[in-house]
Amino acid sequence: MFRRNCSIVKTIAALICVFAVGSFAKITKGPFLLRVEPNRVALMWETDTEGHGKLSYGKAEKLKLEKYVVTSPEKVEYEIQKDPNATVKRTFFIHKLWLENLEPGRLYSYRIDAPVPSSIMHSFRTQAADSNEVSFIVYGDSRTNPDIHRKLVELMMGKKVDFIVNTGDLVSSGDDYQQWGPQFFEPLKGLAEAIPVYIAKGNHEGNNGNFEKLLIPPGLKNNYGFSYGPLHYFCADNVSTGVKTKEVLDAIAADVRASKAKWKFVSYHIPSVNFGGHWSNWGWPEVFTVLAEAGVDFVVTGHSHQYERFRPIAPQAGAQGNFVTYITSGGGGAPLYKVKPTDCHGCAKKIHHFCLFHIKDNKLTMDAIDIDGNIIDHLEVSKTNGKLDKKYLLKAISVDEVNHCRTINYSAGR
Repeated sequence: MFRRNCSIVKTIAALICVFAVGSFAKITKGPFLLRVEPNRVALMWETDTEGHGKLSYGKAEKLKLEKYVVTSPEKVEYEIQKDPNATVKRTFFIHKLWLENLEPGRLYSYRIDAPVPSSIMHSFRTQAADSNEVSFIVYGDSRTNPDIHRKLVELMMGKKVDFIVNTGDLVSSGDDYQQWGPQFFEPLKGLAEAIPVYIAKGNHEGNNGNFEKLLIPPGLKNNYGFSYGPLHYFCADNVSTGVKTKEVLDAIAADVRASKAKWKFVSYHIPSVNFGGHWSNWGWPEVFTVLAEAGVDFVVTGHSHQYERFRPIAPQAGAQGNFVTYITSGGGGAPLYKVKPTDCHGCAKKIHHFCLFHIKDNKLTMDAIDIDGNIIDHLEVSKTNGKLDKKYLLKAISVDEVNHCRTINYSAGR
């Protein structure tokens, strides 16, 4: 009788534990799509419960999650100042994985099953193996004001895009782990579970490794390129401690040159040309020759909290290469900076916004959209035999003109 009672007690205790875990444990961040490729995707999620993670997935049309992947999480601890005399330690567990051997252009469903069971189904679509079309959003500096960030995200949800690029400064202080939830992950709920978000690291992400732990997929680094249909995109880290400008420019040039895509984009956080805000000039003046000769078409950066699109900048005298369009898109939520409109700009505004791009074969369109859904800038560009159309290049300016424009406006604009 005693043994039987002990067995009953143990069974009840086990059931209580299971109920308790199911009731109080939770997914605290994500799931969040980090990469989507034709044959694989990378995801992350975070829990407040220790234990191996499990993600179940399968082809959406089969209405059954036939496969699963198990993860070993990374433990993160930090302290919260409860009152002037006491701190409380918090512990979380980051799960990151690749789903391999997927089929191109296929819709998949997935669900987080461990260590915290969830009944919520999500989905993603892998890249098509061969496409001449892509739509995507670029924005940045979404830190500090999550309400503004969320409002922009809600507008983004109404756009059918393949991916999103954030040009950095996701949170006010990335070394403070507790900011990552409210300022970055929560505003992106309902979008980042299905659409991948690629990031060029910003200076506010800090240097204690939180950014890399949360948002860099296993086996990858902060500098990376990816292709999607007619587009190749490279995201560079020009802010981390010890980063050398020449090494970053060399990495960009090598990656871009290796691509045969019709359109080539680059994003890094601190701009190379920027009139207003920080008045940044990262990589100046070598950047203009390096990127033009590498074949870059567009450079989209952040850091200064404003919108500005420069007229296409011609290769420097004696150099060969592309006419490059530079855009500062730092209006994702952070407090806005004063912008200085000049003759070098195609458009310049102090406004919260994001940039919506669509490329189909040789034609590119872009709409810069403000927080109220208004189009504040529109651009249409075409290519013939790999070269930008002559009508667009009639607006081009030289590096010397940019330098002169910056010099005469710098003092007045600050």
